[in-house]
Amino acid sequence: MRSHRYLKPLSVLVGISLVAAACGGDDDETSDTTAATTAETTAATTAETTAETTADTTADTTEDTTADTEDTTEDTTEDTTEDTTEDTTEDTTGDTTGDTGDYDAAMAALVEAATAEGECTIYSSQALDNLNAFAAAFQDKYPGISVEAIRLTDGESLPRLETELSTNTAGADFAVIASLGWAIEHAAAGDFVDPTASPEISGLGEYNAEQYVHENYFEVGAAVLTFAWNTDLVPEGLTDMTDLLDPELGGGKIGIIDTAVAPVIVDYWLWLEESFGTDFIEGLAAQEPRIYPSALPIGEALISGEIFASAYAAPAQLVPAAADGAPVDFGISPKGAWGAKVFGLIPRTADNPACAALLGNFMVTAEGQELIAGVSGTVIEGVPGSLITNDKVRDQDLEATAPGPAAEYTARWDELFR
Repeated sequence: MRSHRYLKPLSVLVGISLVAAACGGDDDETSDTTAATTAETTAATTAETTAETTADTTADTTEDTTADTEDTTEDTTEDTTEDTTEDTTEDTTGDTTGDTGDYDAAMAALVEAATAEGECTIYSSQALDNLNAFAAAFQDKYPGISVEAIRLTDGESLPRLETELSTNTAGADFAVIASLGWAIEHAAAGDFVDPTASPEISGLGEYNAEQYVHENYFEVGAAVLTFAWNTDLVPEGLTDMTDLLDPELGGGKIGIIDTAVAPVIVDYWLWLEESFGTDFIEGLAAQEPRIYPSALPIGEALISGEIFASAYAAPAQLVPAAADGAPVDFGISPKGAWGAKVFGLIPRTADNPACAALLGNFMVTAEGQELIAGVSGTVIEGVPGSLITNDKVRDQDLEATAPGPAAEYTARWDELFR
């Protein structure tokens, strides 16, 4: 695919090291030479006796002192070496074994509880094919647990969740949304279950819980959106977002996303304006593009030839479609791509919270990320085909996407595009 020119490989490095300390001591040898003075004549007997006595006394004292010093040094070195080696080995072995044991024990308890529940329902804004593949793999991995995966945009799922929470009615056990402001508001209201029954989300696995877990909701990836085209209808392809202003693409040949879908979409349009300028937005409106409620129907319209190109397409949808022979391709602008971070949460109304925690756990593992994220943004490095990791994805402008400012921007947008 043409788009492969824009992908940057990622690498993964996972290491667990055991540190062992060993210390050794050197023995010092001290040799002493004692000089004895011998008197030559009988008349010097008294002097000779005095000299021998002095020499013997000096030699004995020196030997005793040296021996004591060697013993002290040897004892100290042995004690220090033994203590250091013993402490280091115990600490390192204990920590490594403890982490592995904690993860295994937490997983065993979670799987047992989730299996007892036996079923769960997920609302998710992630790509439908990826969501279905993820649910099928989860059911294979955990026999006896059935998953009902319902693909909903935030504009569809948030009202449902609001109703379930306000009426204390069960519905979603696990939800994946992109609307950060909504997540923050409801987390503060106590509407989400603590997800740390999951060993990954509690920080025992590869998932960076310290960076990605927030107040009872957590990052599970990012939906990367970029420009794309139908390769039959635009055989020369597009090199950047600004190519959408080609007059040949005017008159309803371009697909765009509606700002009314969710506040997070306002952030996308703000990014477009900041990256390519107000003139670009006005020029795009002059092309009379078709307006769609999400990336999914935009991708389908590209594949079918209903539209020639789009400013808002999901590589996660297009890559498998192209592999199956669909005439679609995408590119990444030199100025980057916009991504909507997506967050997992367990509503307090969930009937099956253990199953929900197990779903969340699987979703943030390398296996789960390859299934659910694919060619998109991931929370684990080294996922095949991923375009970006979540730490590099733009954080949503919460001030600009608050209800008031978002409504104002949408009104201005409607004047241009409707």
